[in-house]
Amino acid sequence: MVILFSGRNCAAEKQLIEILSAHGANYISDKQVLQSGGDFTVISEYKKTDIRLQSGVAVLIDDTDRFAEQRFPGGMIGICEDTNRRALEIFQKSGLPVITCGMNVKSTITFSSMGEHSLLVALQRGLTDRNGKQLYPEEFRVSLKKQYHPFAVMAALAILLVNGIRPKEF
Repeated sequence: MVILFSGRNCAAEKQLIEILSAHGANYISDKQVLQSGGDFTVISEYKKTDIRLQSGVAVLIDDTDRFAEQRFPGGMIGICEDTNRRALEIFQKSGLPVITCGMNVKSTITFSSMGEHSLLVALQRGLTDRNGKQLYPEEFRVSLKKQYHPFAVMAALAILLVNGIRPKEF
């Protein structure tokens, strides 16, 4: 389960949903239910939510002050931009491991090369997917069908890798 936390009109969230749905994710919001036959589900939340999961991924995208009191159960993984200090604090309060995305040598996921129609996205630190498989640092070439927000691309790659999917195209 992947839970996206953002404001209602967030372009990066919409692009992230588009990318993940194209890779088989089922999607649920208060306005839409989409079954894509995938083996993981993405949910959008726009306010603090009581979460009782044994495992999953939480993505804090924007407007994170509204989620200041959000708590997450152990067993989840947090994903946010490396510059989103508030999101990092929220995940830290819950004791979650965090995958950071950004243009920084300390980020877990970053771009190592950008072209007009493709990207090299680097996993700079190892992580374990939900099946227990260890992923080691490496670069992933991703072809682009259209322009996406950088965070949408990096977060989508992180979510897909955690779910055991190695994407070739967004």
